[in-house]
Amino acid sequence: MMNEFLSFTVTNNDIDLERIKRFQTMMNNRKATICAERAELLTGVYQNTEDEPMIIRKAKALRAILENMSIYIDQDSLIIGNHASSNFAAPIFPEYSFNWLIEELDELDKRSGDRFEVSENVKTRLRKLQHYWQNKTHQDEVKNNMSNLNQLAAKQNVLHRGGISMSGDGHIVPNHEFIFKNGFSGIKKIAEEKLKNANLQRSQIEFYQGVIISMEAAIIFIKRFAKLAHERSRLVSDSKRAEELKQLSNIFYNLATNPVSSFYEAIQMVYLIHLIMMIESNGHSFSFGRFDQYCYPYFTKDIKNGILTEEKALELITHFFIKVNSLNKIRPWDHTQYSGGYPLYSNLMVGGLKRDGTDGTNRLSYLCLEAMNMSRLPDPNLSVRFNQGTPDSLLHDASKLIRKGFGMPSLFCDEIVIKAMLSLNIPIEDARDYCSIGCVEVGIQGKWGHRATGMTYINFAKILELVLHNGIDPQSGICLIKAKDVENDQFSYDNYEELWQSWKKFLAFYMDLAVESDLICDRSLKIHDVDPFASSLIDCSLERGKTLKNGGAKYDFVSQSNIGTSTVGDSLAAIKELVFDKELVSYQRLLQALDGNFSKEDDLMIRKMCLNAPKFGNDLDEVDEIVKQVFESYLKLLPNYHTDRYLNGPIGGTYTMSTSNITSYVPNGFDVGATPDGRLAGKPLNEGASPCIGADRNGPTAVINSIAKLPNTKIAGGQLLNMRFSPGALSGDDNLDKFVSFIKAFPMKNIFHNQFNVVDSETLRQAKLHPEEHLDLMVRVAGYCALFSTLMPEAQDAIIERTELGW
Repeated sequence: MMNEFLSFTVTNNDIDLERIKRFQTMMNNRKATICAERAELLTGVYQNTEDEPMIIRKAKALRAILENMSIYIDQDSLIIGNHASSNFAAPIFPEYSFNWLIEELDELDKRSGDRFEVSENVKTRLRKLQHYWQNKTHQDEVKNNMSNLNQLAAKQNVLHRGGISMSGDGHIVPNHEFIFKNGFSGIKKIAEEKLKNANLQRSQIEFYQGVIISMEAAIIFIKRFAKLAHERSRLVSDSKRAEELKQLSNIFYNLATNPVSSFYEAIQMVYLIHLIMMIESNGHSFSFGRFDQYCYPYFTKDIKNGILTEEKALELITHFFIKVNSLNKIRPWDHTQYSGGYPLYSNLMVGGLKRDGTDGTNRLSYLCLEAMNMSRLPDPNLSVRFNQGTPDSLLHDASKLIRKGFGMPSLFCDEIVIKAMLSLNIPIEDARDYCSIGCVEVGIQGKWGHRATGMTYINFAKILELVLHNGIDPQSGICLIKAKDVENDQFSYDNYEELWQSWKKFLAFYMDLAVESDLICDRSLKIHDVDPFASSLIDCSLERGKTLKNGGAKYDFVSQSNIGTSTVGDSLAAIKELVFDKELVSYQRLLQALDGNFSKEDDLMIRKMCLNAPKFGNDLDEVDEIVKQVFESYLKLLPNYHTDRYLNGPIGGTYTMSTSNITSYVPNGFDVGATPDGRLAGKPLNEGASPCIGADRNGPTAVINSIAKLPNTKIAGGQLLNMRFSPGALSGDDNLDKFVSFIKAFPMKNIFHNQFNVVDSETLRQAKLHPEEHLDLMVRVAGYCALFSTLMPEAQDAIIERTELGW
């Protein structure tokens, strides 16, 4: 393993590489299961507190869980803490949704991806709880309030609510510096002081009471681990491990009552915060923010005082990275298809500008890259910020890691992302302190409310299909809006401008419904996802006495997941060229070919023309401009909409745009027939802002040039670009230097974000055929990485079919 370092040189024995390898192998071979403990403990509390405010019930439930759940210490880990009774077990959150789980219990081990093994004992325990939760969950609340029109749009497969309608929110980065300074005991004291104000509203009193109970719960949890570590230290025969456990016991006892005082304590506290947030709520994208910035003072102090070496720091970071992969979440199968590979999207970011405008790259930035090189697991979702002042050495190490071929890290360009943050009128100092909160969605660490992205999913390609069919869904027959009041057999467009105006009309109609869906889900989450623990860790929440959903955060901007922008742009470009500009095929004849999935013999020539029409990703102005217009048509609608928190505390309460759509481009493609770009029915749409699968034929520079023409500085919710290179394209020093130069051009090319797979198609095909031989093959799926063997076949095929680029 020492030969695999990116640039690090080991000078002492403070890092146990063999133990890291054992720990990594154990996690790599993990099996997903389900734990019933949280569901049982929470249900018991809810049954006994039905006359109490929801925030108190949630806080008391958290205390009962942290006080009574099973805890354990991994044999090889230097970072401890668990959120379920065994490694990679998913706890259950019945307060959000439950019936789907009972219905799918016997099928979870038969899934084509994201399988879960469930014992009969756990099944029986969970089934006993079902009766209590009838018509009491967040999902029930959403269903009871969703309009008929919105439900019909979902049946058309234009809108998909997914996580926001059946799980918690997540998508936050706490203020780690604030927590390090105060500790859980200090935050409890702040809430106690706030309660002394005689002018508080009832909701504020309940909030502070909930924070106090939650912090007491966290302290109990920490003390339990301190005690367990001490007990284990007396039982193990290995003297080195006994000393490590004693040290961990001391660390936990200190964290229970005091602020953070060392680098080891800082890392353990980061993990504990993350762990408890994920026990309080089953939202995902709880992220770590700018780890190298807020941990650096503790690192330098301990190095200076001689109590820490870089080798030991690297070992601790690597153990932390590996340990994060012990966590898991279960989703219904229909939503699992939108997020395959057991993802938690827990982003950790290094590098980038500091608040004062100077570059923040430091030794921890490099050590995090080295730690990911050794851990090679899906979490944390490692990202690197860079700018024109970033040291070449950091970009070279990041590129060496990318060359390893497991999808890490993704890259964010400061010059472009900061401009996008400024478009929301965020002060420059805060804008420079952005981080990724999940996949590619961005916000300001410690200051941002829930859901930087991930609100209602909007299938752009499905909207286009409805536009082409005068509003009638070919699959369901449902029609909610028409382009023209004519009979179906007489329907056509006279010119491209008329078609384009229909696109804008339909997009606005379904956007109205998507925002209505967001509001209904948000208002339910205010009740069911009330989170006093997590809310208290975000700036302004403690001062205002509000949870994040009630307006506690400093900033609150959200975005939806928009799927298929390139598919729509390529399709419009094909219609414009083939039907209107060159008149090579009539509109009705093209529609017949699409409805038949190009299956007739005389459809093949039409499909060939569609495939040969201009495609986004090849630096062709005529189609790139249309894709840009698709983006702009959505962006122009956003000022019309507000969230439930508008004018209720946070700056914002409005929408921005995001193309962070995880694996939804695959199942959204299931719902769309053949499209005018030549894509066949049921095939994936494009992913993020990337070109359509296989459409980019002119090399990587052409892809960048096409993406550069998009309004990237207006897309503050995150703009996702995914590229795949052949391994040979990055082999050797000369090719690596070319790749670094390619990256360094991004600030000048208006590139928000980029991420890479460096793996050849044959390796992927073999991994699909023989998964048992490729259990450690990790790939970049969308804005996150996953082990290739855990993905459903359709998602595997979509990755295989991506263009394999070279110089």
